[in-house]
Amino acid sequence: MMHPSLRIAGVLACAGSAALLLSGCGTGVSPIERAPVTVSVGAATGLVMGGQQPVAGVTMQLYQAGATGYGSLATKLGSTVLTNSNGNFTLPSYTCTAGSQVYLVGTGGQPIAATGTAPAVTNNNLALMVGLGLCGGANLNPNGFINVNELTTVASVWALAPFMSGIGNIGSSSTNATGLANAFAAINQIVTISTGQLPGPTLPTGATLPITEINTLADILEQCINSGGGVQGDGSSCGNLFNLTPNAAGNVYPTDTITAMMNMAQSPGRNVTALDRLRSSSPVFQPALNVNFPPTDWTIAITYVGGGLSTPSSIAVDAAGSVWVTNKGNSSVTKLDYSGAAVSTASGFTLGGINSPTAIAVDSGGNAWVANGNNTITQLSSTGISGTALGSNGLSAPSSIAIDGSGNVWIANSTDTSTVSAFTSGGARLTGSPYSGAGSSAPVSIAVTPK
Repeated sequence: MMHPSLRIAGVLACAGSAALLLSGCGTGVSPIERAPVTVSVGAATGLVMGGQQPVAGVTMQLYQAGATGYGSLATKLGSTVLTNSNGNFTLPSYTCTAGSQVYLVGTGGQPIAATGTAPAVTNNNLALMVGLGLCGGANLNPNGFINVNELTTVASVWALAPFMSGIGNIGSSSTNATGLANAFAAINQIVTISTGQLPGPTLPTGATLPITEINTLADILEQCINSGGGVQGDGSSCGNLFNLTPNAAGNVYPTDTITAMMNMAQSPGRNVTALDRLRSSSPVFQPALNVNFPPTDWTIAITYVGGGLSTPSSIAVDAAGSVWVTNKGNSSVTKLDYSGAAVSTASGFTLGGINSPTAIAVDSGGNAWVANGNNTITQLSSTGISGTALGSNGLSAPSSIAIDGSGNVWIANSTDTSTVSAFTSGGARLTGSPYSGAGSSAPVSIAVTPK
């Protein structure tokens, strides 16, 4: 049976992100010195909601993501402002670095308003956020409106989790600015920032968002947000959430809802059933998952279609965050950009003799190298408009492919020849190839060190 779709999950790992989706990754981007950008008072207004009610007295703080490493210290932008009794706020003036990524966090406040003689309830553990993207970008312009709620928080945390170690620690190395930008862009696929509703305006046509799962995560969060707060182990709504969401080592418990969500996103398979039961019997965000059938984990994945996808067999990510997929179903290669939009045609890329492809790798120039089922490999240009078939050199049922720091292409041959073939970046046989010995026997996978 053919499967003409691809699920790319966020919060997987960003070591090369696959945090492919909600996280877009990219590598090899050199740092660029950029001038500061000053945004005037009234750049944007917004609203903080806890479930279906506004939250007053929330402290709003803008941040610029760090650029000195993953989870590096973010920079606070401008002064803080408080939401009014209707949950509304107006951002202050601030200065950020052109090309940087900006996010907004709200902490504390009164999620339950005073009624009659009852005082308002303060929740010091409340923390909501939204990733706004590019400094001075569309979400921060004078006509922009920002809705901060549980859905924007889930979308932002799951997209940014590979780059995150806390509320004030979201960032990437200066050489992976593209990966961080792709992660912020993924937020706009999941949620519409101006309304705080699913899906986002940039979700590619035909892509499927796991709406019920995202709503369920928001419902779990809402129970703590609309309460008086608590601490781990005290039996309160927040205490129960914090008790189930310690850090990866399991020895530090969160004291705010953003950190709780971050820990869930970074350890998505932990305490799944117990967390699922934290939501109300009448959840705010609908449709939600059936409480009797919890998910296997809290990984969020978007299913993409198009670009020739047909029984995908292997996947690779290039420096720009584009995803390359080999298709056994129609002997083609699919290319999706960092947002999941198809770059290749409806038939996929087929040049260069692609035949029942089994593996793929992308070199530093963005060219894809494909191992084929007919004992050949294909060198496919970054645009897919040209391809070259290469054979001989010991190729025999090639099963895996990798590229070293010099651009040489290494292929594991899985037949009983027990060899490894190697080509130069130009497609010539590397001296001494194919290689054998050293105990190799029907190799099925291969990797090379960076240098």
